[in-house]
Amino acid sequence: PIQMTMLVKSSARGISTSGSPYLSVIFQDKSGSIEAKMWSITENDELLCTPGQVLLVEGTVTMYRGHPQIRIEDIQPVESSHINYEKLIPTAPLSTEELKKRVYDYVDLIEDKEIKEITHHIIKEREEEYFSYPAATTVHHAFMGGLAFHSLTICSDALKIATNYPQLNKYYLISGSLLHDIGKLVELSGYIATNYTLEGNLLGHLQIGATILNDAAKKVKINEEKLILLSHIIVSHHGKAEYGAIKPPMTLDAYVIHNLDDLDSKMEMLSSTLENVEPGEFSKKIPWMDNISFYKDKNRM
Repeated sequence: PIQMTMLVKSSARGISTSGSPYLSVIFQDKSGSIEAKMWSITENDELLCTPGQVLLVEGTVTMYRGHPQIRIEDIQPVESSHINYEKLIPTAPLSTEELKKRVYDYVDLIEDKEIKEITHHIIKEREEEYFSYPAATTVHHAFMGGLAFHSLTICSDALKIATNYPQLNKYYLISGSLLHDIGKLVELSGYIATNYTLEGNLLGHLQIGATILNDAAKKVKINEEKLILLSHIIVSHHGKAEYGAIKPPMTLDAYVIHNLDDLDSKMEMLSSTLENVEPGEFSKKIPWMDNISFYKDKNRM
C-alpha cells in the first residue's frame, strides 16, 4: 500500500469491458511520472483528477506490461498552503537565482547598446515566466526552469564557438540564444501540467517569438537591420520547414544557433534516456533520434 502526494499530469475517462467508467491518470512528482487506474469512480473523482491538481493518493502498486502502475483506492485534495511544487515538479540543475544571475551576466556582455537594451527589456518584462517555464512538454528540458537553462547552455556553447570563428557576431549570438524560445512563454501553459495553449497550437513559438520581439521594438529603439537579423534567428532556429522553421537559417549567427539548439535538445533527450539504461546495454529506440537505439558504455557512470 502507498500514500503519496502527487500532481495530476493528465487524466482520461474510459469505459471498461463491463461497461463501467474508470479513470486513467498520469501522476508525477520530482522523481518522475507513473500511470494509475481508478476503477470505481464518482463525478467528484473526475473533477479532482484534472491536470495541475495536487492529490493525496492511496492505493497499491502493481506491474502492468513490465511497468509499475498504481491501483487507486482513494484520492483527496491537498490544501494549497501545504503544496511545495519543487517536490512535485522536476527542476533545472541550477536554482532560479543562479539562472537569473547567469542570464543577466550574459546580457551585460552585449556591448551593442540597442541589442542589449531590447534583450534585457524582453526578459525583464517576462522574468517570472522566463525563469520558471519548461522548454517543452515532454521531449527535452521539460522541467521547471528548463527554458532558461536550455537557453543558457546554447549561449555558453555559442560564445565558445565564436572564439574559433571570429566572423561570428557575439552580440547576435547572445541575444539570439537567450531569446530564440521566448515564444514558448505564450505557446506553453506554464510549468504545472504543461500543455499547449490555443496560440501555441495555431501559431507556434517561432511566430509568437518574432511578434514579441517586434512588439518590443515599438518601445525600445533598435536599428531596423538589427531587428530583422534577431527576428531571423528566432524564425529559423528549427532549421527546416518540416520541423517548424518559418525560414531556413540564412546568416552565420542563425546557422550556429539552429545547430546548437538541435544539439542541446538532443543531448538532453539522450542523457535522460540513458539514465535508465544499464551500462553495457542499449536503450529502446528513440523516436526523436530516427528510431536509433543508443549504447551506454560500461565505463560510463
